[in-house]
This record gives sequence, C-alpha cells and structure tokens, in this order.
Amino acid sequence: MPHPRQQIRDAVTKHLAETFATVYNSRAKPLFDQDLPAVLVYCASESIKQERWDTDGTGALTRELDLFVEAVDTGKEDLDNKLDDMAEKIESALDGWEIPGRKNAVLRFKGTDMDISVAANKTYGAVRLSFSVTYFTDTNNEH
Repeated sequence: MPHPRQQIRDAVTKHLAETFATVYNSRAKPLFDQDLPAVLVYCASESIKQERWDTDGTGALTRELDLFVEAVDTGKEDLDNKLDDMAEKIESALDGWEIPGRKNAVLRFKGTDMDISVAANKTYGAVRLSFSVTYFTDTNNEH
C-alpha cells in the first residue's frame, strides 16, 4: 500500500485535474513550453505532532504534512495576472475539499510565493501555494 503522503498527493492531483489540463504529482517533472501551463503537486516535509506514547501507547500518529501546489506558465506583461488566475482556481478547488479516504484530514491554506525568471526571449513564472495537511495514521505496534 502506498504511503499516506503519496495517497494525499495523488488525490490532490486527481482533484485539480478537473480544473487544469496538465497536472503532475511530482516536482521532478521536467516542463517544456508545450507542457505549459502546468500544475505540480508535491510534499516537502512532515512532522509528527503527537505519537502513540503521548496518549495510551496504542493511539494513532498525528502528522502534519507540508503540501505544495505550484502553477507554472509563460507570458509577458500579463504573466502576473495569469499566475494569479491559476492561484485563484487552485484556492477555490481546494477550499473546503475533503481528501477521499481521509475524512478526518484537515487541509489548511498557508500562503503563496511567486517567482519569475527570464531565459533568452521567454519569461517563465511560477506561483507556489503552500498548505498544511493534518492527518492520522494507525501504529502497527500492538503493545
């Protein structure tokens, strides 16, 4: 069975594919001009907020996952507007959305970063939306 992080990434990717034509569940996907606009879904880090020994010794792990949704596109003077439009669609799609199979998970929007770079005569931009996902996993220890 895949790790819960993969399950969460896959679910977010599938959900955003209802809004965007090109969505990948990895930040390692090489993007070429013909792939743009594109959305990348990936995780950065995860921390344990509560583990079984914080409760009765058999409780679930409470995890907090840093999840990122990054939209990438090209443009000229309209690039900031294009990125903001994509960010608004991502925010709307994930606002109040429940992760399938993880009804107790809480998805919280944390913030946005933007970046623009110029390569030759092309201007590329990215908007990265950060979310935290708090969810629970059972422990396998039967003590």
